[in-house]
Amino acid sequence: MDSLYTNSTAVPNSIAGALNNSEHWPCFQNSAGAAFFAGMELLTAAVGFPANVMVLWVLLQRKNTISSSKVFILNLAAMDAFVCLNTPLDIYNSLILGNNIVFIVTYFIYFFNLIGSPMFLCCICVERYMAVVYPVHFLRSKSLAYRGAICAVAWAVTVAISGYLAANIFNLPAHLMAGYTAALLVVMVFCNVSLLRSLRQSGPGQEEVHPIKKKAFKTVFTIFIISLVFYFPLVAIYPFKSYFNPVVFKCYVRPVCSSFAMPSSSIQPLLYLYNAGKLTRAQFPCCVVPSPSP
Repeated sequence: MDSLYTNSTAVPNSIAGALNNSEHWPCFQNSAGAAFFAGMELLTAAVGFPANVMVLWVLLQRKNTISSSKVFILNLAAMDAFVCLNTPLDIYNSLILGNNIVFIVTYFIYFFNLIGSPMFLCCICVERYMAVVYPVHFLRSKSLAYRGAICAVAWAVTVAISGYLAANIFNLPAHLMAGYTAALLVVMVFCNVSLLRSLRQSGPGQEEVHPIKKKAFKTVFTIFIISLVFYFPLVAIYPFKSYFNPVVFKCYVRPVCSSFAMPSSSIQPLLYLYNAGKLTRAQFPCCVVPSPSP
């Protein structure tokens, strides 16, 4: 993704000037970071695309109408599958085509992974939080139209921010990325803490925690860990950018940290399929834990 394209295809002047700026040439001689990113892209696409397609199939093949609680998961799987489809085009353009416009388009789609996916994960966290802490309000707003409107806004925001970042690819506004990701993580932490407090407050005469509360906390905590591991490194490096040699940061640090965001497009659908009981030992022996004998 950090390749430089000098194809004569017309692009906006600001982008074309950046693409032809000699500042970006050193990565041709220091391509280990880009190679690591490409390898992570290929692995994620190979696992993530079929996993997300399977999630879509599981959700859509049901005879009854899809439940409102699955709307965010459906949109997340669709977005992750779309991001995975970007990988062959990106690698082909990097190695063979070298088209400026394709370069910008592949970056635009890549930002869906950084902007849209964590947003839908955050929506799932808030939904679980509302279901447990404010069940009455949750039931009142439990409609497909309401969640459909939220998803439409999420897609619109994702397209807008991704387009802005792609247009400023060589001068990324680090404060925007850091603030956006930090805000989502704060919301997820709040949901985790609130659900944990709810788990500890059992009702009168109840010795065990309600299984729905347990499941909600497990879902929110898992999403928080996924977001922290996969999305936080890319944001965390920018405050320390001045401590690195510019070539080292651009050609090694940024591509490697960017690659950490990719596996989220495969891990999340695999976890969903596992929890839904759709993974067999023969398909994914490393991911499935056998049920204990009675």
